[in-house]
Amino acid sequence: MQKVFITFFGTGNLGRYADAVSSLLALCIGTAILYTAGMQTLFMLAFVLSIIAVFESGKFVANGGETATITIDKAVGIWFAMMISLSVAPTLHLPYAQPLSLLITYLAFLGFEAKKPSTIGWMDSTLKGGLGIVLADILAGIASGVLAASILTLLTKFF
Repeated sequence: MQKVFITFFGTGNLGRYADAVSSLLALCIGTAILYTAGMQTLFMLAFVLSIIAVFESGKFVANGGETATITIDKAVGIWFAMMISLSVAPTLHLPYAQPLSLLITYLAFLGFEAKKPSTIGWMDSTLKGGLGIVLADILAGIASGVLAASILTLLTKFF
């Protein structure tokens, strides 16, 4: 059960495609939660799962598990990104703002996750165990959500 949770339904076992597939799956699940249960439910789910993920990731790594297979942190990170970007999208007078917001959020999250710039990389390398693993992706999610919201806001100036 821990392995299913840590690998986000087994997506962590997909090798070099694990980050992209797990983020895409989380985007789809997050979108379904948003449109059926609302933003508050997604926030509470992301918050609770991030706390559980810190402890479970720490135990997984301490028992010799590979950090590359941990993808629950990607799900939590992209859910935070979605909440930020999708809270801005309805206020913009832009056709297809919400799907465009999801696309930009997904691409930005993959970029921040791959490059780990600035504080994201520092958290990932300095904070040990599950805390560093999960907080780095939450920060990447927040950064990609803000970037996506900023890009959407700029697009309204041109269209």
